[in-house]
Amino acid sequence: NAVSAVDFKRKDVARDAADQLTTLADKTDRFEMVERAQMEQLLKEQGLEGIVDPNELARPGRVRGVDYLFIGKITNMRVKKEKTASGFSLGKVLTVNGHSVFDYNNQKSTITIECGVDIRLVNPTTGSILVSEFSEYKRTDTIGATGVSIIGMGSRSGADLKVNEDSRGKILRLALDDAIRKMLPLLDRRLLRKQAQASPEK
Repeated sequence: NAVSAVDFKRKDVARDAADQLTTLADKTDRFEMVERAQMEQLLKEQGLEGIVDPNELARPGRVRGVDYLFIGKITNMRVKKEKTASGFSLGKVLTVNGHSVFDYNNQKSTITIECGVDIRLVNPTTGSILVSEFSEYKRTDTIGATGVSIIGMGSRSGADLKVNEDSRGKILRLALDDAIRKMLPLLDRRLLRKQAQASPEK
């Protein structure tokens, strides 16, 4: 089994994403995972703190005890309110001063969840990518059916909504789980090929 570590780049969700991916990768029974905090300590002890750049593996470096690094990026995370052709659908509006306002406290209000992730399994010594995958998770449903907790309206656009930390974790897990599941068949083929090349007589 390869020993892997996880690093994500987007400070506000990096720890959540790293924790989620560590658990999901461990559950595949293909890796002996290293916790993010332990990985940071390993890099520090070996003088390799700058090995992982915010956008990519900055420079190859032999990390003792680690065969591969999971490097990931969250490309999109958004929860937005939904409208029908005639405006917000019945049962999902509040009226304030005669104007219809989206009711994010109503569990029957409809929302769309979007989360995009890219993950790569990289050999830190050579910088070569063993396997990479992405997920563009999207679901439109009622707030109650999605299981997320809306805590307010976002500032980026009129359609954006804010979710709590637990909900952000749920959304990340769904996108990362999808990416990992899609990655496994190719990962298995490539690991078997590498094993066969290393031991041609077997």
